[in-house]
Amino acid sequence: MRKVALNNKEETKGKSMFYNHIMMLALFIGFLFINTISIRAQSQDDENTKKWNFVAAPYLLLPTMQGDVAINDIPIEVDASTGDIFNVLEGGFMLFFEASNSKWAVNMDILYMKLGETGETPILGRIAELEIKQLGLTFNGLYRVAPWAEVGIGGRFNSIEQSAEIAPGEVALPGRFVSMKETWFDPLLVARVMTRFDGSQWRLGMLADIGGFGVGSDLAWQINPFVGYQFSKLFEIDLAYRWLSMDYESGADSNYFKYDMLISGPEIGFLFHF
Repeated sequence: MRKVALNNKEETKGKSMFYNHIMMLALFIGFLFINTISIRAQSQDDENTKKWNFVAAPYLLLPTMQGDVAINDIPIEVDASTGDIFNVLEGGFMLFFEASNSKWAVNMDILYMKLGETGETPILGRIAELEIKQLGLTFNGLYRVAPWAEVGIGGRFNSIEQSAEIAPGEVALPGRFVSMKETWFDPLLVARVMTRFDGSQWRLGMLADIGGFGVGSDLAWQINPFVGYQFSKLFEIDLAYRWLSMDYESGADSNYFKYDMLISGPEIGFLFHF
């Protein structure tokens, strides 16, 4: 290997250039470091805004039903307790799902029940065996306007199939069997308030909506207060009470359909956070 000897002047100049390069490199690294911290902090803020959290919650509703239904031209009064409903309940499925971040929340609620009830016609008092299959799909989009409040819009698809077997009259009236199926959509205005107590796993809130406005139901509304306790990062149990009302009718004479019903009762939900 050849060695090249530098005189003092060249050596000094080389050292100066070397130190300048080191300083420029240090400044460049420092600039990158500061810029990286700034970008990371900003991305963390954006991530907090954009980060989505998810909740899946199967739940159980213990309902009562009060109201009036009409199939074809036959009106029937319904007044069923929770015990009555579970005695004739043939199936049910209930699930709530939500995706949310610091500003937005989108949720879906599925409620399906198949049940029967014994009632009577209001005029002649004939015994009527009523079967109802009800499917409700509710979709909501909510925007946070305060740390404890959200407002938004939504919609509920309703599909109800009703059938009734009317007993023969005491004199000469024959028995009848009639059935109808109706599907409609109710636009909704939605609000939710909720607070989680500092240093506690408890939360308290209420969801409410109102809608229909003649698009589907003449009037549809829901009130759903709840209290929850989160046992871990994953699992939470909620206790709630629900009032769900729809006043819908369509057709006339032999095609007349009516569903004016209040479904109410306590709920227990099993929430899984992920």
